[in-house]
Amino acid sequence: MTPTERRMQRKKRRQMVFALTGAMVFLSYMARSFFGDSGILVGLQVKSEYEKQLQRNQVLAAENRQLAEEIRDIQTNPRKMEALGREQFGFGRPGEIVYVFPDQTTP
Repeated sequence: MTPTERRMQRKKRRQMVFALTGAMVFLSYMARSFFGDSGILVGLQVKSEYEKQLQRNQVLAAENRQLAEEIRDIQTNPRKMEALGREQFGFGRPGEIVYVFPDQTTP
């Protein structure tokens, strides 16, 4: 083998080593991009969780508005307050006889 051929072989070998090193660096970067702590898969999971929380927030906000309206209604409407007292606490008007029946439990 002539010195020129040896140089060519070394040059090809170096090029191959650089190409393989570059490919390994690229593949490790891609693997980290997909599976790392801040990778694409984690990002998709975070986005899904964020959307679930937004939906839950909307449900809770609607429930909060409804409860606030109910509170306002109880505070401003004496009949509503009276009905609530009768149903939940067994209150009655002066002179009324209130019968309270215990809850029947089945044996």
